[in-house]
Amino acid sequence: MDKRDLHRAFQERLHDIIAASGQSKGDFAHGLGIDRSALSQILDTGSVRLPRVETLAKMAQMHNVSLDWLLGLSESGQKDTEVKSQFELEQAPPEKDASLLSHWRMQALGQKIRYIPFQLPDIFCLPEVFKYQMGFDAERIRHVTQAAEDNVSYVERPDTDMEIIMPLQRLQSLIAGKDVWDAVPASIRARQICHIERLIDEFYPTVRLFLVDGLKNYAAPVTIFGNMRAAFYLGGKYMVLTGGQSVKQTMGYFDDLIRAAVVHPHEVSAWIKNARAGLEQG
Repeated sequence: MDKRDLHRAFQERLHDIIAASGQSKGDFAHGLGIDRSALSQILDTGSVRLPRVETLAKMAQMHNVSLDWLLGLSESGQKDTEVKSQFELEQAPPEKDASLLSHWRMQALGQKIRYIPFQLPDIFCLPEVFKYQMGFDAERIRHVTQAAEDNVSYVERPDTDMEIIMPLQRLQSLIAGKDVWDAVPASIRARQICHIERLIDEFYPTVRLFLVDGLKNYAAPVTIFGNMRAAFYLGGKYMVLTGGQSVKQTMGYFDDLIRAAVVHPHEVSAWIKNARAGLEQG
């Protein structure tokens, strides 16, 4: 294969992964750490120059393909196959759990994060509430609190796009002090609810919270990092899917839940106020 044939094969496959990513060319370029004009030059049919090795490697890593496949040197090197889904079981001690998630999030910079929390979304949690969620484990609380602060910094980035799904019953229980929240003092719960209300408005539309009816729709705790990986929380472990088809199927599961939402992002703050008022009147 001569240089022109190599570059033509590379461009065809680059077009394929851009289309598969669902991103605009500008967002795709941003995820690679290059500007759109540089991507346009790479895609220019009159050019025979390949990107730098680091850029090629990042393309392959971020979009689950091998370098051989990307360069047209192999037909079977694409990691995203119809018959093989890649997954791994990641176990991290408490002090590394947050850094692992942060690492995955930074790898997916510029791509949408889809998130179903195990309890409350960490970006909405007060430090006092972490104590109850973490069983008063001081070391774990420290690491998780630091991670939550990092997450807020991430949310404030201009390129952040995050969707969160949560059963509405979880907020109802928090407001009423029932189930897992019965040991949390009413004053802390009230502050936590006000904190959620404020951040929902402050972070919108960068962060969008959807509430589903947990009696009709089970929302498994998972974080989907762009089109790169889906990490299901198993309690101290993560089942991580990296096969492209598996990640797409998980994205489809998430999007189905969004379609089933009974409270949409622009309605959540008002819904919380009504739920609080209803409890006070009751």
